[in-house]
Amino acid sequence: MVTKFIKSLGLFSIFIFTIIFVFFIAIYLSYDIAKFEQTIENRYSVSMLDINDEILGVYLNDTEQYHLKSNYPISKNLKISVLTYEDKNFYNHNGIDFFALLRALKNNLMGYKKSGASTLTMQVAKMANPKKRTYFNKIKEIIIAYKLENYFSKDQILNFYLNNAPYGGNLIGYSTASEIYFKKKPIFLSWSEAALIAILPNAPGLINFEKNRHLLTKKRNKLLKRIYNNGNMEEIEYRLAIKEPIPFKKYPFKSLAPHLGRRLSNSTEKKIIKTTIDINIQKKMEKIVTNYADFLTIDNITNISLLVIDNHTYNVKAYVGSQNFLDFKTNGQIDGIISKRSPGSILKPFLYALGIDEGLISPHSKVPDVPLYFSNFKPRNASKRYSGMTSMSDALIKSLNIPFVYLLKEYSYDKFFYFLKEVLEFSEEDPNHYGLSLILGTKEMSLEEIGVLYTGLANYGNFRDLNYLFDSDQTNIKENKKLISEGAAYLTLDTMKDLVRPGLENYYKWKNPISWKTGTSYGKKDAWACGITPEYTVIAWVGNFNGKGSENLSGVLSAGRLLFNVFKELEIKKNKFILPHDLEKIDIDTITGYRNIFSQLETKKILYPKKAKALRPSPYLKKIFVNNKDEEINSLSKDFINKKEKIILDYPIEVINYYIREKIDISTIYNKKIASNRSLKILYPTKNLKILLPRDFDGDKNMIIKIANLKNQNIYWYLNNIFISKDRDHKKEIALSNGQHTLTIVSETGERESVTFEIEKTR
Repeated sequence: MVTKFIKSLGLFSIFIFTIIFVFFIAIYLSYDIAKFEQTIENRYSVSMLDINDEILGVYLNDTEQYHLKSNYPISKNLKISVLTYEDKNFYNHNGIDFFALLRALKNNLMGYKKSGASTLTMQVAKMANPKKRTYFNKIKEIIIAYKLENYFSKDQILNFYLNNAPYGGNLIGYSTASEIYFKKKPIFLSWSEAALIAILPNAPGLINFEKNRHLLTKKRNKLLKRIYNNGNMEEIEYRLAIKEPIPFKKYPFKSLAPHLGRRLSNSTEKKIIKTTIDINIQKKMEKIVTNYADFLTIDNITNISLLVIDNHTYNVKAYVGSQNFLDFKTNGQIDGIISKRSPGSILKPFLYALGIDEGLISPHSKVPDVPLYFSNFKPRNASKRYSGMTSMSDALIKSLNIPFVYLLKEYSYDKFFYFLKEVLEFSEEDPNHYGLSLILGTKEMSLEEIGVLYTGLANYGNFRDLNYLFDSDQTNIKENKKLISEGAAYLTLDTMKDLVRPGLENYYKWKNPISWKTGTSYGKKDAWACGITPEYTVIAWVGNFNGKGSENLSGVLSAGRLLFNVFKELEIKKNKFILPHDLEKIDIDTITGYRNIFSQLETKKILYPKKAKALRPSPYLKKIFVNNKDEEINSLSKDFINKKEKIILDYPIEVINYYIREKIDISTIYNKKIASNRSLKILYPTKNLKILLPRDFDGDKNMIIKIANLKNQNIYWYLNNIFISKDRDHKKEIALSNGQHTLTIVSETGERESVTFEIEKTR
């Protein structure tokens, strides 16, 4: 009977053991390590770091917790403190401390003080999937802990524990606690601080540094005593550690470059985003922008955006999306770095450089600066003043519109459009949408895009995207696009340093050279200032995010002052651009500034890019033959045998017309032209132009016709071969019907000019 009972008991034991074994194996095999890792990873907050791993911002996770992930090695102080307090046999067990389990079971059964006997690995298993404390769940933790030990190293498990331990309120992870309580990275924790970090997860009721300072200090010092007694700390270290006070307050996370943080966190799944931002520069820039915003409020200007870029690396060092991210009243959460705005005149330096490379101009070349019509487009200088003819360098320095529209017409607006497209990779395909107005800012661009353009210019014509994410091995950096020669870029930068600065800044431009350009959009809605030194490119925008203009808004004053405030705070070690090898000396005429082809003219040598197309001869100098009376003759003249060569200035009629009307001396211009048959010209409309005439409240609008009448003769006006008037007017208002029309003007000396155009009235 007894034998049978023993046999039955043995079979029952085997059955129970088999069930337990199967249960163990089932849980072991079913537990998904990949899911464990993903669960842990998903809980971390997104943190944004600067280029030196300083925290720029930390963002609450889905459960409204600050839960930093740390990739730093665990310091000796912290490792010893945690293992001494939590699991002294951590490196000697396989996830389960059986002696501790038996001791805990005995204490629980005997009614003594309850203890969980959880190893660090078992605590990690519980952190991944928190459950109610029961014996069954404890068994599951043991099985999962065993599996974790088989898949991860001890250091990895310790890292899991520290990165996911609770530290009071909504603070999770030792890196979070270290930053909030001690304002330092965990790798720099002292013995006292490391001991406090070790005890906090097991003292949730005591985590109040104001109310429980004495109890926390006592608990920490008890742990420090154990560490000292174990021989892990010198006596002097122990005595200093126990005297160190508990923190008096929490240090909130910094919130720098919040617009960039939002942008990057929405575009990547990384929990730790290491950026190219320099925290020291970012702090300075945010302070400058905040202070400057207060200054602008008196002019009803509320918003500012700013980029600072390292020219050597194309890394963005400071990113200020608005004057105040939390200023909801003035739309502070809008990111002005990526918002599209009219760039005004800030594209002119690029056309200047491309014009040099194309052989169209040198910095000394003169171009017309008079009111001109380009089909339906009639640009005006912002100052409403003109100089007749001006050098391209002066045109860039003074940001004159007419010379640049004239240059764009010669360069071709579609080529300039596709240059911008190649650099910025935008999706638009039709350059005709903008035409010649492209150079005056009709194509909207973002501050970021302007930064790409100007950083490329700073790098002697090498264009590529800006970097926001730090890439230590540079595997994601795109290749440069070499679109402007080094020589043309240098000549452009050299001209830009002579722009007149606002206020007292102008007195320091020789001491502190900065190549810069400003722009003000139509309607005074956007003010830009772009500055370049060999080290930095700075792009500043000032305006209102709601699109409201301000009469007081100005690129030079509103944005320019901000720009120079920024450069005062940047450490500029090298402020002069190095003369590139891509320059050689060429001869130009001293009159119009183009390649000299006439031996009779005085010349001067200038620097010009070797890789540029040959600079063209002057379109305004002409060789003619004259007789002894200085009269122009041709090969049919009887005096041609005694001809003399003469080089004359042959400016366009529009320019001479401007000089005459402005009573400017034209004696240096070939004034025989006025006596020739070329003194009459229709300036507007131009040949085959299609004109859209709007209707007003009062009815149809009249069309204004403009002519050049160099000799101020009586002019006979004909419309569609019908005489309409005789006068000396330079412009005339005429009511026109839909359809094609032909305008003819005849001077009293018989000069004749005719043009055909089309009218379409709009409602």
